[in-house]
Amino acid sequence: MDRLKQKYICDLIEPNESALNSAKKFLSFENNIGELFIDTLASFNPHKKYDTVFTSHTNYYWASDEQDYKKQLDKIISLLDKGGRLMILTLPKESDHYNIMLRQVYPTFNYAEYITEYYKSKGFKVKAIRFKMRMFVGDMLSNGKFYEVNNFYKFIHNVDSFPNRNESLQFLQKIKKYQKDGYLDFKDELIIVSK
Repeated sequence: MDRLKQKYICDLIEPNESALNSAKKFLSFENNIGELFIDTLASFNPHKKYDTVFTSHTNYYWASDEQDYKKQLDKIISLLDKGGRLMILTLPKESDHYNIMLRQVYPTFNYAEYITEYYKSKGFKVKAIRFKMRMFVGDMLSNGKFYEVNNFYKFIHNVDSFPNRNESLQFLQKIKKYQKDGYLDFKDELIIVSK
């Protein structure tokens, strides 16, 4: 059968039920949604193996310490069937996302390079594909208002509260330092791991 005509079924796992339902609704336009699991990676215990496991910028939340993070990396690769592929989309350490932070939110073991080296050290085949991902920040540099800067600060630092005035000014200075022609280069790296 032609691979493009095959029916793929996507199971979704997410610990937040509301987010899981939103993901189902959003993804069902182009995907055949299978089972939904309200669960975390750590406690997920599926009754089957998968041909492909894909995560997009979720690896930052798998664990707060390095040893537990390694367990999660082992866990997610264990979900694969023979010949399966794990794909992790995440940020490399050179991303401007990290460069403009006032405080480091994510530990360095979340970086793409750490994940790549971890799986290579375990004997897996690993391929990393770098993508450019630019974000326009020119409006923040030119309008003299802090509304956009403050919202961007919340996004970058993964917090719900706005920064104080001093933090806003420091954050804006970092944006000015790293921007090129009104853009920040966030980069993305797709890590493909196979057994």
